[in-house]
Amino acid sequence: MSAIIGSTSTDASGNQYKVVLSDDFSAGYKYANWGSPYNGGVYGNGAFWWNANDTKVASGEMQVSVTRQANGSWSAGGFNSFMAGNTITYGTVEFDARVDAGKGTMAAILMWPKSNVWPRDGEIDILETPKSTAMHTVHWAGANNQDVYSPKYSGIDTTQTHHYKMTWLPNLLKIEVDGKVAATWTNPALIPDVAMGFGAMGYVADSSQTWIGGAPSSTTPSKVITHIDNVVMSQWVGTTQPEPPQPPVPPPVIKTIGTGSDSLVLKISQNAYNGNAQYTISVDGQQIGDTQTASAYQSSAVDDVITVKGSWAAGTHKVTVNFINDAYGGSASLDRNLHVEGITFNGIALSEGSAALMANGPEEFTFSKAAPPLPGGTAIVKTIGSGSDSIVMKLSQDAYLGNAQYIVSVDGKQIDGTLTAGALRAGDMSDIITVKGDWGAGAHKVTVKFINDASGSSGDRNLYLEDLNYKGATFAKETFTFKINGPADFYFHEAAEGFGATYVGTTSGDTFAVDHGEGHVVIDRFTSGADKLQFRGLARSDMHMATATEGGISGLLVSFDNTSDTVFLARVGKLADTDMLFA
Repeated sequence: MSAIIGSTSTDASGNQYKVVLSDDFSAGYKYANWGSPYNGGVYGNGAFWWNANDTKVASGEMQVSVTRQANGSWSAGGFNSFMAGNTITYGTVEFDARVDAGKGTMAAILMWPKSNVWPRDGEIDILETPKSTAMHTVHWAGANNQDVYSPKYSGIDTTQTHHYKMTWLPNLLKIEVDGKVAATWTNPALIPDVAMGFGAMGYVADSSQTWIGGAPSSTTPSKVITHIDNVVMSQWVGTTQPEPPQPPVPPPVIKTIGTGSDSLVLKISQNAYNGNAQYTISVDGQQIGDTQTASAYQSSAVDDVITVKGSWAAGTHKVTVNFINDAYGGSASLDRNLHVEGITFNGIALSEGSAALMANGPEEFTFSKAAPPLPGGTAIVKTIGSGSDSIVMKLSQDAYLGNAQYIVSVDGKQIDGTLTAGALRAGDMSDIITVKGDWGAGAHKVTVKFINDASGSSGDRNLYLEDLNYKGATFAKETFTFKINGPADFYFHEAAEGFGATYVGTTSGDTFAVDHGEGHVVIDRFTSGADKLQFRGLARSDMHMATATEGGISGLLVSFDNTSDTVFLARVGKLADTDMLFA
């Protein structure tokens, strides 16, 4: 597919478009179209870095790859037409694409704002491929400038070549795959309205990003490629006729079925054709309520909300949505489908709670109910003090003739009043106390003081500090058992440049344990000759060291063959053999 720059076309609704970019990659990589590929710098999740060598034209197509390097690190490629000054504000983009499968990797083929200000100016993901699933998403900024997004799933096989088309107008954002509508949004408040460029990037997940599949494993190919061809980008130049009036949007269904103390809340939408979609809901094989009829359109900004009540035992359960009246009239606009947009259980969203039901049949979702807390133990989540810095403490107790009490001070100044523990250590629960403040650069001291010890023939009241971290960095000394009344001190350090680390050293004599499978670890204030690195499950013979930079801080990167485990030592130039222990 190719198009002549400057040529115009008009769609059935009278919208006119002018071609501003066309590339079938038969002439290699055109810098006039795409500018320079992304190169240099570690991505925000720390799982990969940008490498210009991962973006190239080969075999008459654009290839954007993610690559496992010899030292075990991952690199990724990326490009975008805004780097060459080629953007549109509303219009169309068409292209052909397929994406290789690889655990822990995905592609993002997208429109990105020319301003590079995100999320304020939005983002349109024409195609993302978490777990090789086709996801289409629009992003915008919420009331507090946080990222808010609306994903849609089309269920296509992304490892096969498909033709994609995005139509972007002030009151319509539509994505089609092989001529069939895969996703639409019609709320102008969600649709970006600034100049954007077209491009693509590879992505490597870290171990916490389960929606992508977690970090790559040994099964992940050493190179995973996104193949793109026949790109045409056109600017919308107006409409030749008024848009026809839109049919009224039906009100959503809001209802409750079943009885009990637990609540499953399902958000449902549909593509209606010759009648509304119908379905049933079952939990653990037992149908709840009668046959349900959908009302809300997927193209609208609202969903049906079905609350399913029950009293389910602790453990894992299964909720099943069964689509029962699929219909198809021969085109994308004549296709009845059902969409599960999201599910929560007792207020907690299911990590995999959405699906597109394009044909009759069931779709299953798993949810879990935690065991109830032990009698007398209620975990406390509380914030004390004020300021932009946060110390997070996890505590529990052995209660006897009442709960354990304590006070918290920072640099000798008590924060809030007397605190009372709630979580029982025997119940495997923890109180979470967030201590807020504004602490300047330098060394600081946190003091926890146990004040009401008691014991007798039938029990012993104790307090346990189980975890302590500052800005996500674990204290070198992070646990303590208070058997009798008295204080215990814990030290942290605020770096002048605000560098964030997994572990932060104290004055000297610290031992930092790094376990196989822990992923990327960042250590600040490591003192060679005084501190120790203890590697567990990792072999000295597999170890490599190289200078590196993270967050603008230079240091030493330690990596191991055939693992994703790496350690970045901020401000360290070299390690002595005596600095390392292997177990």
